[in-house]
Amino acid sequence: MSKAKKPRKGGRPAPPKAEPTTHQLRQEYYKRRSEQQALVELGLVDTEREPPKGDASWWADTRDALDRLEIVHAVWRWAGLTGGVPEPEDWDPQQGWPSEKEVEQVFKGWDDLLEQSGIGEAIFAEVTERVLEAHGRLREGEAALEAATKRLEREQRKLPELRRLAETARAKRDEADARAREAEAVRDALERERDALARRVEQLAGEAAAARASAAESGPADEDLVAEVERLAGAHDTALAERDAAHVEVERLREAAEQDRRTIAELTRALALVDQEDEAAAAEVVHAEDEPPESVLEAVERAASEARHLRFSPRAFETAAESPFRRPGLVLKTLRALDEMAERFAGGDMGRSLVQAAAEHGITQYRQDVAETTRKRYEDEYTFTWEGHKLWVGPHVGLGSGSGAGFVARIYLHVADGSEDGVPRGIYVGPVGRHLPDTTT
Repeated sequence: MSKAKKPRKGGRPAPPKAEPTTHQLRQEYYKRRSEQQALVELGLVDTEREPPKGDASWWADTRDALDRLEIVHAVWRWAGLTGGVPEPEDWDPQQGWPSEKEVEQVFKGWDDLLEQSGIGEAIFAEVTERVLEAHGRLREGEAALEAATKRLEREQRKLPELRRLAETARAKRDEADARAREAEAVRDALERERDALARRVEQLAGEAAAARASAAESGPADEDLVAEVERLAGAHDTALAERDAAHVEVERLREAAEQDRRTIAELTRALALVDQEDEAAAAEVVHAEDEPPESVLEAVERAASEARHLRFSPRAFETAAESPFRRPGLVLKTLRALDEMAERFAGGDMGRSLVQAAAEHGITQYRQDVAETTRKRYEDEYTFTWEGHKLWVGPHVGLGSGSGAGFVARIYLHVADGSEDGVPRGIYVGPVGRHLPDTTT
């Protein structure tokens, strides 16, 4: 008798069983039917009993809970993908997101969904808020930097004109110094001549007195000697008058030279401020200490460095340097108010006239224009140049009260509506200081 073969280990896996045949399926069916009939015969199957019903309340709550969980998951998934809290219009059912109707079926509303999801307490909302705040500060810094850059560009454009004014002032100072030295030399010569004449007059007066005494004793006086004495006396008086006139001229020249020196010092200081390349120094120029200016020129320089909308022409600085107005602080205050008004004007229609707007900014002596005859008669005085464009002045602001350039001043303006090519809408500052000539002067 042969031995049974042992199963091989580690061989190939057995092939999968073949699908049952029709005969096998039929046999399986007959078997199940016979088993079912046996259960009926034993009374274990009640064929007349109704089939059991499911507990709808139980599985309905379960389904709602699953729906809520799915929608809450969608909220957090949206937040993770976009970085923000979804709104009803953000979800497109065509893209696989729950619809607003589906949300309302299991939640009281959209706000109830967001509250139950806890998305409002997520850290990314706080991070987003901080990012937005940092972005706002960055935009403000960019705007401040852009404004500072524009101010520095304006100062740079003024640099050639300031240098020209400085050179002109230096030339005037040198000329005044030369005239003063010449006048002093003339005065010294006249004083020496006066002293010599005084000594000669005294000598001749003594001789004349002696001659008169001698004539009284011996006869008529020498007429030639008397005439010479009278001539020298007249020359002495003339020398005194010339000396006094020379003294007055010297004092005038000295005062003019001192004024030129002050002008040069102011222009040199302005050039030094403009030439500063360091940003911190430029910021100090923009934000100058609010101390009263010492001159009209300083007031104009400070107002120009602070101005954001008011535009200053080179002639504004040139005329300010020549102004003896005693209240430069009033000039600075008025220019600052004009800068605020220029901001409103540049923005468009203000709904009121410039006279009314000026009054709202504390400028009570604003005048809309000058007489046309004045403008035609004094054309050169009532025009100035700004970036190659010839502009007329008409509107102006009166400052101070009384008479004389030391007590009253004017700020002349050009108001551009933007219609002229190359001249943007805005307010431009022309001559500052002395009252320009008109039909009354």
